[in-house]
Amino acid sequence: MEDELTIEIDGVQYTALYSVFGDTLTVSLPDESQRYTELRGLNPISAARVHLRAYVGGVTKQKKQEV
Repeated sequence: MEDELTIEIDGVQYTALYSVFGDTLTVSLPDESQRYTELRGLNPISAARVHLRAYVGGVTKQKKQEV
């Protein structure tokens, strides 16, 4: 089962889908890439949020360089 996580940064919403199979978290980012984490006791939502925030950080950094 996939769940959805949305964060808003600088007025822009970013959404990722995530799922957990066994102890492995899979996060599908807005650019359709995927990230994986072995949870080992971590909260899945918190771990998914870290991946999404890192993605957003890369996107916003790239946009600033283009300006």
